[in-house]
Amino acid sequence: MSEDFFSTIKEILKYGGSTFAALAVMSIYTTTDGFFIGNFIGVNGLSAMALIYSVTIIFMAFGILFETGGSAVVAKAIGENKKNLSEKIMRTNYFVAIILGIFLAIVGNIFIEDFLKILADDAEEIFIVDMAVSYLRITLCSLPFLIMIYMTGAFMRCIGQPLHVVYLMSATVLINIILDAIFIIILNFGMEGAATATFIAQFCGVLIIFRYFKFSKQKFSARLEIGNFEYIFQEIKIGAGFGFGALMFFATEYFLNFVLLANNATNLLSVAAISNIILSFVFLPLNGLDTGIQPLMSKLFAAKQEKNYLRVMRCGFFLTMILTFGVYFILMIFPAELARFFIDANEPVTEEMITFLKMMFLFQPFVGLYTWLSGIMAALEDEWRNIVIGLSPLFFQIPLTYFLPKILPTEYVSLSFSLQDVAEALLALILIKSFFRQNKISFRKIFVV
Repeated sequence: MSEDFFSTIKEILKYGGSTFAALAVMSIYTTTDGFFIGNFIGVNGLSAMALIYSVTIIFMAFGILFETGGSAVVAKAIGENKKNLSEKIMRTNYFVAIILGIFLAIVGNIFIEDFLKILADDAEEIFIVDMAVSYLRITLCSLPFLIMIYMTGAFMRCIGQPLHVVYLMSATVLINIILDAIFIIILNFGMEGAATATFIAQFCGVLIIFRYFKFSKQKFSARLEIGNFEYIFQEIKIGAGFGFGALMFFATEYFLNFVLLANNATNLLSVAAISNIILSFVFLPLNGLDTGIQPLMSKLFAAKQEKNYLRVMRCGFFLTMILTFGVYFILMIFPAELARFFIDANEPVTEEMITFLKMMFLFQPFVGLYTWLSGIMAALEDEWRNIVIGLSPLFFQIPLTYFLPKILPTEYVSLSFSLQDVAEALLALILIKSFFRQNKISFRKIFVV
């Protein structure tokens, strides 16, 4: 029994360990940006990051969508020994990434200033918005690179080179850290320096990608053929739930910023940026673990190997919850220390800030449960249920964000995120159990050894 358990863990780590590591590295990207901005630009820079983060999520949604959907479609083609087709699909994805990224960069630069200035109504708030806009005007230009990096991570897993994802992410993060230090500390370029560092790091990431595929031992064809665009629509269908989820996260973040500014809580806007950084540090590795093992679950489910895919789900659950609770205890015990890491020593960390952070992470273990369940639904290509969950903040969290400051002190507004975590986990549990019943599978068997 124990031998079976450990062999499954080994198999899961083979599929998901590198993805977990890659996204853990990716979370360091956001963390280092926050560290340099908070400590060397100031609290206003952190407040601007809260606005920046809400906008960035929109564009990350496209990367997540194609990463999730692309990995499923390419993995299927490879599994069917259709190497030429898999290469065509990958090239088609890169073509779409370039066109889509350029389009979004142009549209974003046209509307970003007006879009953010809706939130500002005094001189201090306008100053913060101007800082955010100066950062975004530069980083929006790197959108084609960002989407391509997301896609490449998925494709490298599909061709059996998951560790190369870690190398790619590590290289871009290291470049970003070095350039942040140069542009922000030495050259004192401020927010524009942080944005330029991000742009150059992502551009270098794409150069690494092209070099990899040119000299890869996989012997990719040099032909520039692209596949039928029906595969892109198939990817969109598979990844739509995750894409909608990211867009809903944008809506909640944008509305949170609006509520904080409407209540003259600019000090909480800076800690909202810190909570976003911490959440990415928690969620990205969790998502990496569950996304990484999706191909394994998909393969076993397609082969109707019930005992094996249930075993993988069980072990994935235990790994996810161990990681989740470990992080949860750190968040609950050291919120002040976490906040201080991102805030200059000359700036105060108030009780309101600590309360905001604690309320944000109050029910964090439910994030692990939801991530595990949504990973199962994606692996089994159960798209519509993920879309339903992705849309739920529109009807639950956003109204809560509006009403909580009317009945509680403003710093408790972040409780809406914790309550949404619980709602998403419970909704996902209900929907996945209905899927299992529909397919005549006992959900209980996941936990029966």
